[in-house]
Amino acid sequence: MTLRHDPPARRPRGILPYDFAKVGFFLFGIPRNGFGSIDVSKECNLRCSHCYFFEGGTGDSPAYGERPELSVDEWIAKLDRLKQGASRLEFPFLQCTWVGGEPLIRKELIERGRKYFRFNTVVTNGTIPLPDWPDVSWCISIDGDEETHERIRRKKGIYRRAMRNVAERPNLSVTIAYCITRANVECLEQAVIDWSRAGARDMTFDFYTPIGDMCDGNDELFLPLEERDVVLDKLLALKAIYGDFFVLPERAFRMMKSDVCRQVTDSCLFARKAFAFAPDGVRKEKCMMGPKADCDRCGCVVPFYLASLTDRSRILGDLKGELSHAVRRVAKGLFTAVPG
Repeated sequence: MTLRHDPPARRPRGILPYDFAKVGFFLFGIPRNGFGSIDVSKECNLRCSHCYFFEGGTGDSPAYGERPELSVDEWIAKLDRLKQGASRLEFPFLQCTWVGGEPLIRKELIERGRKYFRFNTVVTNGTIPLPDWPDVSWCISIDGDEETHERIRRKKGIYRRAMRNVAERPNLSVTIAYCITRANVECLEQAVIDWSRAGARDMTFDFYTPIGDMCDGNDELFLPLEERDVVLDKLLALKAIYGDFFVLPERAFRMMKSDVCRQVTDSCLFARKAFAFAPDGVRKEKCMMGPKADCDRCGCVVPFYLASLTDRSRILGDLKGELSHAVRRVAKGLFTAVPG
């Protein structure tokens, strides 16, 4: 650790409906098309240097710029056809992540479309005020401390703006999503301190995944696996301090390590079982990052998170360890309470 950490007190998190869904994932696995993503828009008000959608460029998306978006009514018609034409086993409408582009550019589509799904997450860059949708889980993507975030995102003032937007909606469930690159790995601790004090519910982390030839001309992006292991050790140490503010379980971080990660990504649950629709409604290849994603060097949190919900041996091993630790603590308390 390079900085002093004194996280603010947090209220204990109660049991949520999604916790019951997790029990189902443990018992029965991830249902086909139970998770997925919809690219709400091919437009965005930023052009971030590491963005998979715009491939780090400053113009239109190379993959989707020439393809027309579905209108809101066309999207709703598509969802209606899916609901009417597929059984609950084929397409259960369980969870959808609304992405882009910047999804809040087309709020109407999310407002109407989210009613089809049991659980909804919106991933936004935080520059647009958050609608008062308490039934939605929010992810704001952050890429460093204030200076680094704004350099990567090529725009001044957006770090504090995102903080203001979170502070103005204290009733919303906001997760900070930090994509780790060579450019921002050194300021990770400062970002954790900032957002633990800024009103976010929790924080999650992943690593930049190479897209096409983006890494060829930019050495600030991909963090090699052996360097990633060092960062993961730091994240595990920070989780010991911040507890549930780090939403990922420890086993998800352990699964990202170089000796295990290919086992997860070679059988990626998202690629095998989830849906991902582009702005024109066409199903994407591979995953939400599209066909150019380098799966062998994947750092996306999604396959590791899904594996952490379904890998029974690891889950039971963690439960056994937690139970053993609790028993030792109780026993220690009893023995220290007994007069010598």
